[in-house]
Amino acid sequence: MKKLTYGEEFWKKYWNPPVELIEKTRKRFKAEKIFAMGLMPVRGSSGFRKLDYEFAKKLPTQEIINHLEEHHFNVLGIVIKDTDGACMWDTKIGWNPTDRDILGEFIDAGKDSNIRIMVSMTSMNDAYQGNLHPERVSIHGGYGNHVDYDEKGKTIKIKYKPGDSTTHCEGEMRVDIPSRVKFSDVQRKIPFLQEKIDAKKGAARDARGEGYVPTTSFMCPNSDHVDYLVDLAGEVVKKYKVEAFFADYIRYDGSFTDICCCERCVSKFIKQYGDPRKILKSAQWYDFKEDTIASYGNKLSERIKRIDSDCIAGWFSLPGPPIFTRNRLGQNWTKLGQYMDSVSPMIYPYLTGTRDDGLWWAFLGWLAYRYSILNMKTRMKEFKNQAILAITNSVECNVEEMLKQMRTFDFGLGIALFKYYGTSKAQWKALKTFALEEYGLKTLGL
Repeated sequence: MKKLTYGEEFWKKYWNPPVELIEKTRKRFKAEKIFAMGLMPVRGSSGFRKLDYEFAKKLPTQEIINHLEEHHFNVLGIVIKDTDGACMWDTKIGWNPTDRDILGEFIDAGKDSNIRIMVSMTSMNDAYQGNLHPERVSIHGGYGNHVDYDEKGKTIKIKYKPGDSTTHCEGEMRVDIPSRVKFSDVQRKIPFLQEKIDAKKGAARDARGEGYVPTTSFMCPNSDHVDYLVDLAGEVVKKYKVEAFFADYIRYDGSFTDICCCERCVSKFIKQYGDPRKILKSAQWYDFKEDTIASYGNKLSERIKRIDSDCIAGWFSLPGPPIFTRNRLGQNWTKLGQYMDSVSPMIYPYLTGTRDDGLWWAFLGWLAYRYSILNMKTRMKEFKNQAILAITNSVECNVEEMLKQMRTFDFGLGIALFKYYGTSKAQWKALKTFALEEYGLKTLGL
């Protein structure tokens, strides 16, 4: 009898996994255990606070595949469309500022290796499409404020009112302008870039970037943006052999409680529920948001399966209490699971705090870790009929914290790490040992 890992032994008390679907996933990846590493081509050489297309143009695809094989990974997860909206493949539909078929190159590089390719596509968060199609951006239904910057890089608050666009300053990504390069030249390449500088790293864990500030846009999930996304997915699955296609940002912008109240959403809600006074103020409104996101998941999965019925259709879940996932994000884990094969909970407790930054941050990280366990205990039954492959982080935590997350949140199928660039040498060494001693080459299907 196969010895269970720590995570499998722990979580079998709280979850009854869909055996057939898990076996289907293992068969697709040709592995008993998935050991995956995530790569974000446009985020630069360390961390994930930069937006750097010049870096993406020089990405050494074969070197990355070789490095992953050396450390016994069997899956590479590529973010083929990030929150900026750039597409990392040879696309006739989307925007590719690198003029390079990065996805195609990785698939070619991996053909003679043991590395399987899965892809992730950011959905509703799309800075480029928000700039190109402002009429598709989510609309505020209430009053509030968001963070902005003045010409000297000082943080200020900008007020918004009902009917205003939700496009605002990006929270984490920043852009460096090389010396002797004009801002206007860079802005032509990145049209959603503002001539505003974030002069120093913010105190918040998700606001550490320095440099020029781009905007970000969450698109309305009842707009034509959904058709655009579904067409992109179809283009990828038809042209490339990918083992799995995961939707990221399959949600509303969790920073706000009053979206989306555009004419499309309001009209559709009234037609379904009748009373406009229930908008933003009723259980029916939150049902409406959940159903809207689930509808997109259904359309996406249908397009993928129509082209490749065996391709794993998945989505990324942002764990939290229902007051957050339901009310703010519109993510209903069970509703989405009706259409998707697999879910990837994004469990990054040590982004809250790491021991490397001091005792206070260590305490916050520990607290977030304990909360993540408690939250998943109470809610993971909502993932019924879905294979669970959690993703946790290597960047912005240390070796001990990284391994602790990996062992805890392996629900039986394996674990995914985030991300390739920014993972330290000590972490790479520990990951190689982990693969050998805790998963084993046979388990990894090598």
